[in-house]
This record gives sequence, structure tokens and C-alpha cells, in this order.
Amino acid sequence: MSTLDEGTKAAVEGSWPLLPHERTWGRIPLLGVCVSASVATWIFITGGFVAFYLPAGQGAITMIAGSLVGILLIVLALLRVTTRYGIDSVAASTPQLGKRGAYVALALTYASVIGWNTLLLVFLGRAAAEILISTDVFGEGARQTLIVVFGLLGVAAAWAILRGGPARMRNVAPVIAVGVTLIAVFLLIALIVNVGWSKIADAEALAPSDSKIFNYVTGFELLVASMLSWWPYVGGTVRLAPGTKTALWPTVIGLGLAIALLSMIGLFAALAIPESGGDPTTYLVEIGGLGFGLPALAFIILANIGTTMVGVYVSALALKQVPTLQARLPWNATTALALAPVALAVALVPNWVFDNFGSFLAFIGVAFAPLCGIQIVDYVVFRKHTLDLRAVFLGRRGDAYEYWGGVNPAGIAGLIGGAAAYIYLLDPVDYTSRAPYQYISASVPAAFVAACVYALITKFVVMPAGKGGYGKTAEVAIERSSDEAVPALRR
Repeated sequence: MSTLDEGTKAAVEGSWPLLPHERTWGRIPLLGVCVSASVATWIFITGGFVAFYLPAGQGAITMIAGSLVGILLIVLALLRVTTRYGIDSVAASTPQLGKRGAYVALALTYASVIGWNTLLLVFLGRAAAEILISTDVFGEGARQTLIVVFGLLGVAAAWAILRGGPARMRNVAPVIAVGVTLIAVFLLIALIVNVGWSKIADAEALAPSDSKIFNYVTGFELLVASMLSWWPYVGGTVRLAPGTKTALWPTVIGLGLAIALLSMIGLFAALAIPESGGDPTTYLVEIGGLGFGLPALAFIILANIGTTMVGVYVSALALKQVPTLQARLPWNATTALALAPVALAVALVPNWVFDNFGSFLAFIGVAFAPLCGIQIVDYVVFRKHTLDLRAVFLGRRGDAYEYWGGVNPAGIAGLIGGAAAYIYLLDPVDYTSRAPYQYISASVPAAFVAACVYALITKFVVMPAGKGGYGKTAEVAIERSSDEAVPALRR
């Protein structure tokens, strides 16, 4: 392998920025990765949560709105800067949080991806257990053991696929995307044929509030919060695309729209079969028989591996932001480190993860809505979508993003202010709310509060102190976003 190939491999499998000619993912591969990542069992459970508050028609419209608003926040926060410089989401947070402050974003990324991957692999185990129990290979008493065993096999499968790096992910993603989309369509058809559209359309919400507007806003909030969980994923995937134009519509359609549309299956299933909660592993064989149910469950296993694979990749990129790991830990060891806590959770507390899905969604809103808010105001208002690559990746004393001890107080204060606003409006544990939540939701106001706090401190404290590289960013970006600049960082 040539030196250039080695450098490219190190960049793609690490946190280094990618050169323009290394960003080889076109619209179709990127769309395939987005769809294969989004079409996993968790979207059906999200729809099932919305069924507690809204019936079919109102829930469907509300979910589309929430999903598109959520992806809009991510696009505004990340898309242009990550595609322009070939960097991932955590690296893109360094100008707002500081070189050391960006470890907060790394921790949030690691925690959220661990949560999602654990959930997905528990669902994978549930699907595999349902196949084996439905075919009388094992009895009902073996269900919990089967869930754990096959969840751990899913961990091993995701690690094995990623041994080939993101190129392997790019190649298998379109196949997974087509397969799971077809299964989703068949799921919808099977529901309508076996249950009847009239029963689905006429079904009442399962446990609505007395306030109709509260029900609408909560359905909206569930989709905004779940979409914000894609903050780590978006940067990690679109950095491999050649530009913003290439990445925009695959991201919006493959994540924003696909998640909303496919979550509707969970909504409809929960309304028609309330005890399912939208989880297809509980009703596929019942409504479709073995001939349909078993292949569908097999594709659900495949879909969850596809999403887990993307999650492991982006969490490995985040871990590579730690200089010691970037320099000393090989790719396969990094992906193993990303999967280790997932394997422990699958083995030890699978039911706890499943039972606390709603609180996990709220945590996503608490964590990532403020982060999107500070990035939007910083990149759009202050930096005009430019940054200093050397300060991000080398971080020498006195560089633009050193701030005070490597931490930008504006960014940390913005995160705290936004999180406080979210928790005031909506308790993430028991979903009790305070006014004016029923009119404005929680994630969007949290992003707005974080942006305002960040803007004020930046304008009146950070910029007068000469910190953050404001006023110099444009020249640095023009000089350092070329093919000549990035190799210098990688030598």
C-alpha cells in the first residue's frame, strides 16, 4: 500500500480531516447508509410511544413535523462545516467548546451511541428469540437467554463487518436499505390486511392527556428528540461525502423523512395491537404467520446490525479525538472499545434498557438540543461556517480554541442553560411538564436558550478577550481548507 493509501486509511479510520479527493461517497451510497441506519426496530418503538398521545392521522402528521424540525437543527449545526472540512461531529464542536471542552461532546456521543446500540441489539435478540421459539426450536423459558446470546452475537457481527472500515459499511448499506425498506412496506401491508385500516384509523390514543395541545406537542417532541440523537451519526457519515450539495438531500430524506414515515408503522401497530407497543417482534408471526413472520424477523435482525454498525463507526471516530487513542490504538481495537460497554449492557441489564426508552429519548433532547443551538449561532452568526483546522487537531498553547485552559465558558454555559430550560419545561424521567411546554415543546426552546446564552457571553466576554479566533477565522479557513493544508496536519 502506498503512503497516500496509508494516509487515507488513517484519516478515514481516525479523526483526521479528510481531503476532498478522499470523500468518495456519492448520493446513493450516502442515502443507503442513512436509510439502513434509520430503519431499525427503535423507530417502531418511537411510533409506539406517540400512540400513547395521538391517533393515527394526527400522529402521522405530527411525527413528520417533529422529525423534519429535528433534522433541520442538525443540518444547520453540522452539515456545511463537516462536509467542507471532512471532519466528524465531535471535531466540529471544538470551536464552540474548546479543545478540552470538546470532551463533553465526546462523552455525550459515546453515551448516546451506547444507549442506541444496546437497545438495537436487545431488539435483535428479541427477534432471534421469537424465530427460534415460534419454530419450536426452544421453549418459552429460554427467551431471556436467547435475547442475551443473540444480542452478543450481534455485537460480534457489527465488529466483524467494521474490520473492513467505512468502505465495507458503504458497500453493504444499500443492500440493507433496500431489504429493510421492503420489509417495512410488507409490515404495513400485513397490518392493514390482518387488522384492517378502519380499525387502525378509528383507534383512539392509548393514554392521552386531557389537553389536546399537550398531546400534539408531546408527539412532536418525541420525534424532535429522537432525531437529535443523529447528531453524532450525521457528522461521521457526511464527512465522507464530497460536499454539502451531495450530502443534504440524502440526509434529509434518508434520516429525517424516512424515520418519520417508518415510525408510522409503529404508531399504527400500537394502536391496532396495544400490547405490542409498536414492537414488531411481538406481532409479526401472529399476524403474518410463519411464512411471512420469520423472514421479516430475519430482516429486522439485519436492519439492527446495519444501524449498530454506523453507531460503532461514529463512536470510534469520537474516541479517536483523544490524542492517545488516535496515536496508539488501531482501528479494530477502537471499534472493540466502542462495543465493550454495549456488550456489558446487553449481557447484564437488557430489560432495564428496554423499559427506560422514553427517558432515554428525553436525555437525547437534554443533551443535543443545546449543542445544536450553540453550534448554529456560532457557525452561522459568528464564524460564517469557517474554522481553524490546525487549532482543532493540533491544539497548541495559544491556538484559537485554547480559550481558558482549553475550555470555552460560553459553550459550557450555553449547554447548561439549554439543559436547564429543557428540564424546566419537561421532566425527562416522568414526562411531567411546566408551562409553556404545551405551546413550545422542550427541545427547540432548549436550543434557543443555549444559543442566546452562548451569543451573549461570546459577544461580551470571549471576543473582547481576543479568544476563539474570531475575526481571523475566514483567512485561516481559506488558507487551510485546501489539499495542501490537511496533509501537513497528518504528517
